[in-house]
Amino acid sequence: MKKTDNTLFSYRRLNLVGLFITGASLAYASTALEQQLSSINCSLCSIVRLCLLCMSIVFFLAFLHNPWTFGQRLYGLINWLFAILGLTAAGRYVWLELQQAETLCSAGFSRGFEALGSTLPFLFDLQTLLANNNECLDNTWRYLGISLPQITMGVFILLFLITWRLLTRRPEPKLFF
Repeated sequence: MKKTDNTLFSYRRLNLVGLFITGASLAYASTALEQQLSSINCSLCSIVRLCLLCMSIVFFLAFLHNPWTFGQRLYGLINWLFAILGLTAAGRYVWLELQQAETLCSAGFSRGFEALGSTLPFLFDLQTLLANNNECLDNTWRYLGISLPQITMGVFILLFLITWRLLTRRPEPKLFF
């Protein structure tokens, strides 16, 4: 007798929920937030949007493909890595917001990379990407007292949990939904 996956958290449903969350976040960021924040494009915002875009593509491909066990794990791992990258960027964004980014970026952050920069020159590019050009911190948008970086971090925590569930769930037979 064939076992069916009647749980609420089937593979395809999780991918569909992840696709909906990333798609809605991207749509909101590209329509409403661009107008509200005067089209400021900082490096952390770009990293977050790129992670959301990549995750939505992988969720879409995983939903359409509906692979066997190895493919499910591979899609889950790729999305999990993008979720960690997005969570790191959003966490950095929240940390900069809480630490008054103007003084921190100009003083303490850049000195830590100078010692490593002599041996690893690509770290100067990373320093430039993370420390400079974060003008959107000045235009902090709030909803119910929660800032945009905190909302973004919450979205990536939710996406991290979805991708973690995709990685740790027991593989089930292929079903349509």
